[in-house]
Amino acid sequence: MTGPAETRSVLMEKNRMESLTDGIFAFAMTLLVTSMILPGDAIPTMSSGSALLSLLPDFYHYIIAFFVLAGFWMGHHEQFSRVHHIDNNFLYLNIIGLFFVTLVPFSTSFIGDYNADVTATCLFELNLMVLGLIFALQWLYSTRKHRLVSPDYPESEIRRRLYHGLIIPFISLVGIIITLEGFDSSTMIYMTSPLVSYVVDRFTKK
Repeated sequence: MTGPAETRSVLMEKNRMESLTDGIFAFAMTLLVTSMILPGDAIPTMSSGSALLSLLPDFYHYIIAFFVLAGFWMGHHEQFSRVHHIDNNFLYLNIIGLFFVTLVPFSTSFIGDYNADVTATCLFELNLMVLGLIFALQWLYSTRKHRLVSPDYPESEIRRRLYHGLIIPFISLVGIIITLEGFDSSTMIYMTSPLVSYVVDRFTKK
């Protein structure tokens, strides 16, 4: 039987993990902007207009990464609003997910430096795919037999949130396939995420 002291410890652990998660997401989303800094040796040789144009690929991938991370953060917040306590497995999954969150600024900067390069593009898309899969696995783990959520939480809502969690991994996988087939600008496929989300909502409401 769980006593009051143990209950407080579990609740505090959840709150501390939420704080850590919020802080890492905020830091990663802020750090993304550094991918658009011009090399120092390029500044004297370029006009401001040319410099701005050269940063357009970086800015484009910055927008994608920022809003994808924002979507992950909102989804993570929704997860935690339903999880009433956490255990060690959930904690480890969350830490692994945060590791891939911190890699997003690097993969965004890398694809900006090597725009249209197969390796750089696949690395960026793989980073987002693995991150999404880990958070989806975290939700699947917490809702399995209502392990960490209320027994009254409806199965239909569990499935809906799981399907939403798999949207970015699915899009990333398609992007990787398109890249390996030799098509440029495969990251534009992330622009379809609102449409895919709408379709998932319509499908899960039937």
